[in-house]
Amino acid sequence: MRSRRVPRILSGRDPRIAVGMCLFIAGCASSPLSLLWSQSLFPAQKVIENGDYKGFLAANQRTLAECGVETGCDVPLFNLGFVYAFPSSPYRDPQKARRYLNELHSRYPHSPWATHGQVLLSFMHEQGKAEEAQRRLRAELRTRDTIIRKLREQLNRAREIDVELEKMERELLR
Repeated sequence: MRSRRVPRILSGRDPRIAVGMCLFIAGCASSPLSLLWSQSLFPAQKVIENGDYKGFLAANQRTLAECGVETGCDVPLFNLGFVYAFPSSPYRDPQKARRYLNELHSRYPHSPWATHGQVLLSFMHEQGKAEEAQRRLRAELRTRDTIIRKLREQLNRAREIDVELEKMERELLR
């Protein structure tokens, strides 16, 4: 039974499936589709690995400009949203990311990339809330630091007054 599956998998159109299966059987991959996943199912993986955000951005902008309105624009829309959403990207711009991902969802609501885009938007929303909370906490910390500094200044001034009062008291007792 197993011998029937292997030839069918190996005779598939995508040779990466066969390579992935061989790597999996040899113990060199965590799953038979890991090679396929990293290169095909998540195109942004390549830019994460090589860091060529400029080239990735330009290629997806070209693809988006050339593709028709009917089909084929979902992947470049996701990729552009990803480039603008990814924290390590030098092109990070959450507003642009939201625009591309919302366009993806409105134009291709049944695309798996639209679903991925919605997940990415959810993460961006949560990250925005976390960043806002962090800004609020930093502002509160600055306010508390200012209050502490002022209280220390008052305490130092009170000590100086105490020292002056002691000097005056000693002079009066003489």
